[in-house]
Amino acid sequence: MAQPLTHNITLCVHCGDSCPDGHAVKNDLDFCCDGCAMVYELLSENGLDAYYKIGDATPGISRRKSARSARYEYLDDAGVREKLLTFTDGRKSTITFSLPQIHCSSCIWLLENINRLDPGIIRSEVSFTRREASVTFDESKTTLRKVAELLDRIGYEPDLRLDSAVRRQTTPGDRDFYIKVGLAGFAFGNIMLFSLPEYLSGPAGLDAQFNHLFGYLNLIIAIPVFLYSASVFYRSAWAGVRQRQWNMDIAISIGIVAMFGRSTWEILSGFGVGYMDSFAMLVFFLLVGKLFQRKTFERLSFDRDYRSYFPLSVIVKKRDEEKSIPATSLETGDLIVLRHGELLPADSRLMSPGTRIDYSFVTGESDEVPAVKGDLIYAGGRIVGGSAELVVTKPVSQSYLTQLWNRGEFKTEKSDTIRSISNRFSRYFSPAVLLIAITAALYWLPSSPATAINAFTAVLIIACPCALALSAPFTLGWVTGILGRNKFYVKNSDVIENMASSDTIVFDKTGTLTFPMEARVRYLGSPLSDAWQEHLSAGLRQSTHPMSRAILRFLDHRGTQHPDFFEEIPGSGLRFRFGDETYEIGSAGFIEGAVDKIPENRDGRSRSYISRNGKYLGFFEVSGSYRPGLNGLIERLRERFSLHLLSGDGPGEREALLPLFRDASRMHFEKNPEQKLEYVRELAGSGHVLMIGDGLNDAGALRASTVGVAVTDDTGTFTPSSDAIMHASVIDKLDTFINFTRYGKTVIKISFALSILYNIIGLAYAVTGTLSPLICAIIMPVSSVTVIVFTTLATNLIARRTGLV
Repeated sequence: MAQPLTHNITLCVHCGDSCPDGHAVKNDLDFCCDGCAMVYELLSENGLDAYYKIGDATPGISRRKSARSARYEYLDDAGVREKLLTFTDGRKSTITFSLPQIHCSSCIWLLENINRLDPGIIRSEVSFTRREASVTFDESKTTLRKVAELLDRIGYEPDLRLDSAVRRQTTPGDRDFYIKVGLAGFAFGNIMLFSLPEYLSGPAGLDAQFNHLFGYLNLIIAIPVFLYSASVFYRSAWAGVRQRQWNMDIAISIGIVAMFGRSTWEILSGFGVGYMDSFAMLVFFLLVGKLFQRKTFERLSFDRDYRSYFPLSVIVKKRDEEKSIPATSLETGDLIVLRHGELLPADSRLMSPGTRIDYSFVTGESDEVPAVKGDLIYAGGRIVGGSAELVVTKPVSQSYLTQLWNRGEFKTEKSDTIRSISNRFSRYFSPAVLLIAITAALYWLPSSPATAINAFTAVLIIACPCALALSAPFTLGWVTGILGRNKFYVKNSDVIENMASSDTIVFDKTGTLTFPMEARVRYLGSPLSDAWQEHLSAGLRQSTHPMSRAILRFLDHRGTQHPDFFEEIPGSGLRFRFGDETYEIGSAGFIEGAVDKIPENRDGRSRSYISRNGKYLGFFEVSGSYRPGLNGLIERLRERFSLHLLSGDGPGEREALLPLFRDASRMHFEKNPEQKLEYVRELAGSGHVLMIGDGLNDAGALRASTVGVAVTDDTGTFTPSSDAIMHASVIDKLDTFINFTRYGKTVIKISFALSILYNIIGLAYAVTGTLSPLICAIIMPVSSVTVIVFTTLATNLIARRTGLV
């Protein structure tokens, strides 16, 4: 039941607003309006009453402005739905709602369990920092309009915008926070103004009447600060108490209440003028510290979304000429060409006669959906079969692609030691601080009650694990952003720590160490007619495999025809058909009915065999050209890491690579994807494995490693199972990237030490009772700002010295 703040103020049990006279009362519970009562009943009837036990005491949003169903009628319009939906296949649809009202852990819990209110909702995933919820629903059981109405009904009115390019605006939650900061600053300034006469009165002091007058004025101004501005800390503290997790806001809230209570008692009793100036300044500086943290996080988020290089390229076709450009440079109206296995980076309209789309990256299910000319294909879909031409209808959303990449289906359980240590320290910090504060107060109470109160409030205010809690996210955020701007894009900041701990590196050969565009190719076999070469070129053009690209370049035919049928079997080869002519190109075992006619590969060179209508024709022999800077990279890595090589090709290049890797027992050839997976899994069982591959035939191995890095070479292939994607042009900087992550880890450890040192020194002075609350209020946020500035400067300085900035 809502608890009154005073004898005549009752709070709504749902939203926390004050209840007017004649307010709704149901089951002995107070509600400010019938809307809040309705939401409470709705959640309780559907087993969601835990919403009120997870976070804030009153986490709901006021429903005095009731939802009107007619407001969402426009969502039934097909044209509007097409602009708003991020995905649909006619059965399942996904939309990302902007919900500015999200403010606490209870909101997240409720929104991620909203399917219990509407069985048609399949899944809901919340981004707290963006105030967004991605909702997937079953079209046969519910509609977009019903989902929007449900969100509105429970207090989360969707901020729907037809312009998908509109980015984060200032939300009501942001405005509320700014008002709290502004109010605290206004109160602090005015209380200081009313306190000036006392400061300037000298030893004689002010007349008692003026003391009372200015004291009461200060109290009146301070009440809104106590009840409204400081509520940020009360909400967080109460959430921690309900979850039985001690956070720092518990100690801060106790300090705020103690200082306000003591000052109020002094003013009302006539004993003194209190410390309302220190109280207002304390709240103001604490809020400014929170605002600074929030703005820094937003800056890191902006860099992640718009300044980091997202290594996905796409072919744009203009005037019959094809050019590969970064996906983030796409514009609405561009005509793009995607090949088999490539990812669609933005919503587009299909212009080819037909194709198949694999939406597993979006839905988590590997169902292939047929598409015909004119269909809208959603971002995240993967082309299956032959190449397809599409026209872009929406700008690329890098943040949306990264969000898909971080979905649960693509996550693996990997260690996160630094964050674990930070969380454990913060968990025990607040109880320890409270114990120290009580002990200091009891020690000074017999001799000096004023000193006891000073010591108690000073300990609660000055002690701060914030610097410790901020060290990891800020440092990792900077490292992630700097790597991103150097064409090394990590899935999330958790990858950084795992990468820094690597002790073993496994390289895939083809497409990773080799450069397909400079490979040497020769053909041995029956003569190939121009028509056959045209067909082979057209078929190879559908594939992004390095061998396919090298052979296509050798044939030097445009191959403008489109195969009637195309399929690519990972680790084996390609099969495609033109009319009644079927071609196969790949490994010896893949060529049907021609195994006995294929010559023995005695030297173990990389070969792709060809057959036409089951008749063996010959083979292409491909000699890899290794990437620039590879020799120096391997030599530098060999000094500190255990290096391994995996390849699906023959052992023909073993002798060329042996001087680099030195140990023949760690060089393995003719390995299929399953064998690569088992080899990496075995290594990962006894160490921290960094796997470098192209993501085509080694996706399983990338997922099994501690950190899987997919190398891309101006293609649209995307490997969700990888932890990072690196452009092939910067592979020679791999050791620099690893060193940078290790330096980042060192910065975190140093900032940990600074945080601990600050708290030891601060607490040593605070327990003496000689520190005024005013000084504590200044020092406390300064400590957090110091750590943020240190991690920012240190990380960027290291990046500059390592050549990454």
